[in-house]
Amino acid sequence: MEIHESREDFGVAEVLGAGPTSGDEHAAALRAELAEHGVVCLRMDRPLEDAELQSVAWLFGPIKDPVARAKDGSTFRYSEPRQIIDSGFVMTDEIREKLGDLSFGGLDDERPGLFETFHCDDTYTEEPAMATVLHARQLPPSGGGPTCFIDMRAAYASLDAATRKRIEGLRVVYAYNNEDAFPPRRAARGPAEVLVEVSHPLLRTHPVAGTRAIYLDLDRATHVEGMPIAEGRALLQELQDHAEAKAPGCEHAWQDHDVLVWDNASVQHKAGGNFQVGEPRRFWRYMIAGERPV
Repeated sequence: MEIHESREDFGVAEVLGAGPTSGDEHAAALRAELAEHGVVCLRMDRPLEDAELQSVAWLFGPIKDPVARAKDGSTFRYSEPRQIIDSGFVMTDEIREKLGDLSFGGLDDERPGLFETFHCDDTYTEEPAMATVLHARQLPPSGGGPTCFIDMRAAYASLDAATRKRIEGLRVVYAYNNEDAFPPRRAARGPAEVLVEVSHPLLRTHPVAGTRAIYLDLDRATHVEGMPIAEGRALLQELQDHAEAKAPGCEHAWQDHDVLVWDNASVQHKAGGNFQVGEPRRFWRYMIAGERPV
């Protein structure tokens, strides 16, 4: 297995020769790369079968079973373990009528699978996914635009001392539907609204590397615990703006069959939409199980 770091301060660690049959020593190396860099790309020479993709995902940790606690105390399956993400899917009037009030969030009226704002995955659950594994199944001729990342560890490190002190110990409340709390971001609406609201620390310590990062997802956040709603939201928007302006970023230009893995405790991500509406841009996604953020 060869690892090539395409970065100066922050970027994607590119891995060649790591496949479904990689052993324990490769798994340990890959997990170390993910903890250090935040993003790892495994270059594959062909599309993977589902069982093969599961084997690759397990190199980074157990695959998450997307079941969470509902408000009535029951459990609710909010997704299948393997998700099929079609970013080129076109929202027609007929489909809108069938979906009713269901909304996927994001900004794109025509392509609901395209999320063009920086965010983290799975923040509306009590034990959010540690990492996300995304496998390119079909790409437009252009590649479809990059997936972009910002380093939330560096975003924290670049805060002034007064702001660090101000946000120490704060917790953020998240919900599947945050009622459009941070426009122009649009809330998701659908069956998963039955899930309980959860809270996570605004400053998160990485479970492996021990680094600290701003842990924030404005697509799902509702407010800061113990603060007036407007004041808390203004603070979160300020931190997000700081991260996008000051933290180093990188872009992953997709190639056929790539498997891209990112660490939700360290980075935020967003999609690029550099392709024609209706062109196929399809992925398979698994999430890696995580613990309660601390």
